[in-house]
Amino acid sequence: MKQLFIQLNAVIVLLLAFSFHSQGADNYTLKYNLEKGKTYKQHSVTDMNMEMNAMGQNVNMDMKMDIDMNFDVIDKTNDGYNLRMTYQKIKMNMTSPTAYTLNSDSTENSSDKNNAELLKSLVGVPIDIQLTEQGKVTSVKGVDKLLEKINSVSNPQFKQMFSQQFSESTIQKMIEQFSCYFPDKPVAAGDSWNVNNTLSANGIDIINNMTLTLKQVANNVATIDLTGTLATPEGGATTKIQGMDAKVSVNGTQSGTIQLSTETGWIVRTEATQKFAQNIEVMGQTLPQQVTVKTTVTGE
Repeated sequence: MKQLFIQLNAVIVLLLAFSFHSQGADNYTLKYNLEKGKTYKQHSVTDMNMEMNAMGQNVNMDMKMDIDMNFDVIDKTNDGYNLRMTYQKIKMNMTSPTAYTLNSDSTENSSDKNNAELLKSLVGVPIDIQLTEQGKVTSVKGVDKLLEKINSVSNPQFKQMFSQQFSESTIQKMIEQFSCYFPDKPVAAGDSWNVNNTLSANGIDIINNMTLTLKQVANNVATIDLTGTLATPEGGATTKIQGMDAKVSVNGTQSGTIQLSTETGWIVRTEATQKFAQNIEVMGQTLPQQVTVKTTVTGE
């Protein structure tokens, strides 16, 4: 049952980041302006609370995920950058319905030492990314090295979960999520624009509709307000849970604030909250869930 709760974790909405490059006193164009040879960092903390009814029993789940990543700028190309991404720390912590911890920095204090050792083995593995100035990922190489380590996991449920979390598609969409919201023209304080794209979380596609508003620019930091909705495609999405076919439907809202450097386009701080209803149909049963996900990202 503990593994089922872990597999039924709510969709961890991929983290948001926005990039701005100054173009005049009042207008800003979304664009990366990264420096060759420099390392840019991101630290994300995701807190999830889920309430559900499983086989007549009310269950409350609290889960937290911490991830640190480095992005080394290897080269500047004509239209973008060659980056080398590495995970620096991966930590998962569940406090209810049962305590469970995996920490790449402290395998001996983890609930499952073998899986904690796996996360530790992923730290430092280089993933080479080709990224345009507008934030489009054109190439991802090196994920096979992650998957080789993940395929050594004996537990098929954990192997599936980790394979989805660290797949090439998930990594690509995660990185593009930092920048794929760029408007097609310069924006000034008070301007709004819409973004529609698809996220990927644990093998499930989520339609992401957002309205973004540039609130202000001060001291080389742009502040953006975010509102929007999250939903699976019509008819829901299919996945596997412990080897069983499952149908998942999601419908909810999101809001948040993004702060970013206007000089480099790199994130300074993001705070976002998603609230949604999620239904999982598996083994002839429907498991309704109410989920709240709060995500904070800081960069340097």
